[in-house]
Amino acid sequence: MITTARYGGWFNDQPASTGSSFSTNKVACLFAATMLAVGTGGTIDYHWWQQYKSGSIMPTTLKVPTIEVAPVRSPAEDLERVREIFSPAISDLARALGVSRQAVYNWVNGEQPKPAHLAKLRALAQAADAVAEAGIPVTGALLKRKVLDGNNLFEVGQSGGSVRDAVQLLIQFVRHENEQRERMTARFADRKSSSRSVESDFPAANDVS
Repeated sequence: MITTARYGGWFNDQPASTGSSFSTNKVACLFAATMLAVGTGGTIDYHWWQQYKSGSIMPTTLKVPTIEVAPVRSPAEDLERVREIFSPAISDLARALGVSRQAVYNWVNGEQPKPAHLAKLRALAQAADAVAEAGIPVTGALLKRKVLDGNNLFEVGQSGGSVRDAVQLLIQFVRHENEQRERMTARFADRKSSSRSVESDFPAANDVS
C-alpha cells in the first residue's frame, strides 16, 4: 500500500510503515513542530515526545509569535510629519536640512531628496514622532531651546549632530519641569486662601464720621 502525504513534497509515495502507529503524517507534523519549537526558543524533550506519541498533545498547540514591521514612510511623508508636529518656518527647515527653500518646496511637490539629505530628514521626522508620542506641546520657545552643545533641535540637525540625542534631552527637560511644576502646585494646594481683601483694614463708608 502506498500513501501520499501532502507537505510540500517532503514525503511523497512512501510505503506505509508496518507494526507501528507512527505514520508518515505524524512524522511530518513532528518535523514541523520541531522547527517551530526550536525557532521560537522552545525545546523538544523526552517528556514532550512521550506525550506526543500518546496523542495527548498536537503540534498545532505550538504558537508562533507575530512580528509586526512598522511601515517605512516616504521622504514626502517624513517631510509632512515634521511640518505637522513642529510647524517650522520653511527657512528654518531648509537651514536644518542644509538645502534651499526652493528645495523644500520641491520635496513638498514630490521631488526626491538627494541621499545626503534623506538621513537628516528622517532624523527630524523621528524626532517629531518622539515629541508627539511624549505628548509635549510644541511652541516656538520649545524649538528655540538649547539642548545639546548650545544648539536647539534644528541647529543640531544642521550641524550634523545627533538629533535623536537632542530630542531625548528635550523631552527629559520638559518632563522634569512639568514634574517640578506639579509638585509646587500640590504643595500650595492645601493652603487656604485668605478671605481678607486689600481693603479689609479700611473702615466701611457708614463708619466714617
